Amino acid sequence: MRAFEPLHPKLRVAALAIVSAGAIARGVAYVDQPSTGGLTHFIDALVPLHVWAVVWIVAGVTVLAGIWHRVIARYALAFVSMLWGIWGLSYMTASLIGDASRGWVTGALILNVAGLTIIVAALADTVGPQREPVIFNQRGDG
Repeated sequence: MRAFEPLHPKLRVAALAIVSAGAIARGVAYVDQPSTGGLTHFIDALVPLHVWAVVWIVAGVTVLAGIWHRVIARYALAFVSMLWGIWGLSYMTASLIGDASRGWVTGALILNVAGLTIIVAALADTVGPQREPVIFNQRGDG
């Protein structure tokens, strides 16, 4: 996250730690959960929640490993944002189908997290602000 580094040296570590903690917490929440009770309509149908728990935890640990390796961070953040996106769409689908009338509220929040994670991932690939002025006139004619 080179774009974060000119602002504050520890901001990159904080951003990755927060994303990691969110993913790991999501995984831990599904370890002993048999289903979401219809809240995630197509996710429950594809893969059992205990498998999703492992996927979430591994993704979170991988983001955490990205603190020490930029390439790992880039791909782990992309993967975690995809997980949040799938989860958000699943909640929205459950709301549209009628399984969860208020699923759109959680779906909107989760899609928001997915978008923010994409922004963090994008910042991981930028080089930060330029050292020289944006408009530079070498001739000095005005």
